[in-house]
Amino acid sequence: MTHYQEQLTSLLENSIEENEDIRSLRLNAFDSFKKIGFPTQKDEDWRFTNFSKIQNGYFRLSRPSDLPNNFKSPNLLNDQSYPIVIINGHYQPQLSKIPNGLSIFSGSNDFKSNPHSYAIDSNKPCSSKMKNPFYLLNTSLMNSGLSFEISENIKIEKPIEIFFYTSEIDEPIMNHPRFHFRLRKNSKATIIEHYRGQTKQSYFINTVSNFELEENAHLSHFRFQDESFHSNHTSFSGYTLNKYSNLNCNCLSIGSDLYRHNIKVDFKGPNGFARVNGLSLIDNNRHHDLNVIVNHLDNSCTSSQLFKFILSDSSTGVFNGKVIVDKDTFQTNANQTNRNLLLSPSSNMNSNPQLEIHAEDVKCSHGSTTGQIDPEALFYLRSRGISKQRAIELIVEGFAKEIFTNIKNDNFQSKINHKIGQWLESVSNHDKS
Repeated sequence: MTHYQEQLTSLLENSIEENEDIRSLRLNAFDSFKKIGFPTQKDEDWRFTNFSKIQNGYFRLSRPSDLPNNFKSPNLLNDQSYPIVIINGHYQPQLSKIPNGLSIFSGSNDFKSNPHSYAIDSNKPCSSKMKNPFYLLNTSLMNSGLSFEISENIKIEKPIEIFFYTSEIDEPIMNHPRFHFRLRKNSKATIIEHYRGQTKQSYFINTVSNFELEENAHLSHFRFQDESFHSNHTSFSGYTLNKYSNLNCNCLSIGSDLYRHNIKVDFKGPNGFARVNGLSLIDNNRHHDLNVIVNHLDNSCTSSQLFKFILSDSSTGVFNGKVIVDKDTFQTNANQTNRNLLLSPSSNMNSNPQLEIHAEDVKCSHGSTTGQIDPEALFYLRSRGISKQRAIELIVEGFAKEIFTNIKNDNFQSKINHKIGQWLESVSNHDKS
């Protein structure tokens, strides 16, 4: 805790021109963070994850001197994307391309226009920000990120890919990026958040991404966590859906030694729709933890969740999901499914899907399954002359790829499938060695 206090003090000393309201926000958020402290096993929503690597690690905030000397164009997840490139926490406009209809603002300029987007309101009954120490830590130390606004009635045809890359660092650094995405009325866009790291040095990424969808806005969001295996990555993705807005979200996590992702969806208007899917591929001794809250706060809204974990070696996974249906709402339709595949007897999964319903006119369901490869499916494939190893790969591929069938872009789908295939190949090599 002392180290993070020192980093905040240094940040304030080196940002004397910063808006006084932002400085006050930072200090208030850190005071709240100190009161809560880092999560422990006594905290119900965090009890399966050990954050001592982050708590005891000595990470300093990234500096401009941390930029690599000769960085070339990024290896995007979608070749057709408009790239927004951030290297070691620093925005690179010369490597980025901004489409018509999209406006980009720095954090300080966005704060002046939208201070409410940064406020931490502990009085809202559905707010989880005050209970999330990493959200508070991000608010106090936010040193990276941008704000995006898509204009009313604008449809951006190609994806916008935020490429956040960590590489060539000499000592442990940390970044606390804050992103805001605002889709105005009747707008439509695909946004990719791509976090990638290539370094043997330890580092810490703690992100907050808030999405606001105005009336009839349509957002396809893909979040890909492909960090270095020497990293620690915590994140918050918050979605506010208004009348007739539509969210299609897919998350894929492969990298990072320690990973925690909090997802929160708030239906603030009627007739909203949200599909939130996720896949975690975990091997070695890595640990991935996913927490999802969907708040049905208005009428005739539909939510669908499908989250899968594939665990190999001695890896561990956590899924905590909750659907909350507010009182006085009607015609809510919510489904939550968690399925987990254990490829090793030493891997471990903790799953806790929940429904909290305060209304009567609802159609809600949830369920969770955890198991190993179906022996009947394996026998069927082997009886067709397929080797055991290849049969296992086919079963796992089919299990994994179901998550992303709603992605219609063939180029994008091919890249995702390739990433999944690479992971399966690496796991197979573990088994052979």
